[in-house]
Amino acid sequence: MKTERSGCPYRTTGLSFFFRCFYNKCHIQAYMTTKHTIKSFWNRAADENPYWYVSSFCPYDAERNLEEFWASGQAIWNDIKLVTGYAPRTGDTVVEIGCGVGRLTRAIAPAVGRVIALDISERMLAIARQGNLPNAEFQVAQGFTLPGIPDGSADLVLSYCVFQHLPTHAALKSYLAEMYRVTKPGGIITFTLVPRDWTTWLLPAMRLKAYLRERLSRGGPKGIYCKEWVGIRPSASVVRNLSPLVLERRTLDPGRTLYFGRR
Repeated sequence: MKTERSGCPYRTTGLSFFFRCFYNKCHIQAYMTTKHTIKSFWNRAADENPYWYVSSFCPYDAERNLEEFWASGQAIWNDIKLVTGYAPRTGDTVVEIGCGVGRLTRAIAPAVGRVIALDISERMLAIARQGNLPNAEFQVAQGFTLPGIPDGSADLVLSYCVFQHLPTHAALKSYLAEMYRVTKPGGIITFTLVPRDWTTWLLPAMRLKAYLRERLSRGGPKGIYCKEWVGIRPSASVVRNLSPLVLERRTLDPGRTLYFGRR
């Protein structure tokens, strides 16, 4: 068996080969996940199956019902407004971090004056721009900051199903500080995270399963064992300590916790 394909230096066979290679990939990734690797991961995802990587609640190989996909953005927007109490006005500015293909952006834009939508993947943004939203500005995200967006300029700053993919708590802290900076006094900050529960302890086994599936099968998503996908699962107390403002939280479903606060 050739080891060069996986970058694994061990010459071995059978399951031990896969275990060793998986260990080395994950061990190296713990130290080498960078803005560049994150951008590469999400650009490849946009080429491979962008709608699944935005919303993985369907079989990977199934034909996607795009009408249903886009409609889900409106349902998400309704949930966010209901829980946070945000009432959009036609003159409002909204900043969306991690807009992906623009699923949520399409729901937000008609209700406000301006949307600044950011994503680290240029290829995801290329799809988002196909929505032809006249009041939406799609920008490439620069690391874990919001350069170019003035202090106190946004009525709402949000991020939906994005922060669980961040590589570190430091990256989350940076984004929360930036969200606070650009929000107007009285404005709202809100974001989702995957709750930290007993399933968090299963992540190593789940990553190994995903790695083995990818090695042994031609179908299915690629790289979902990677840190760029698996990301972080901070506890509520950790999130509170990282945030510059007091946050409330509500469970939307078992896989999504919505945090929100008013500046």
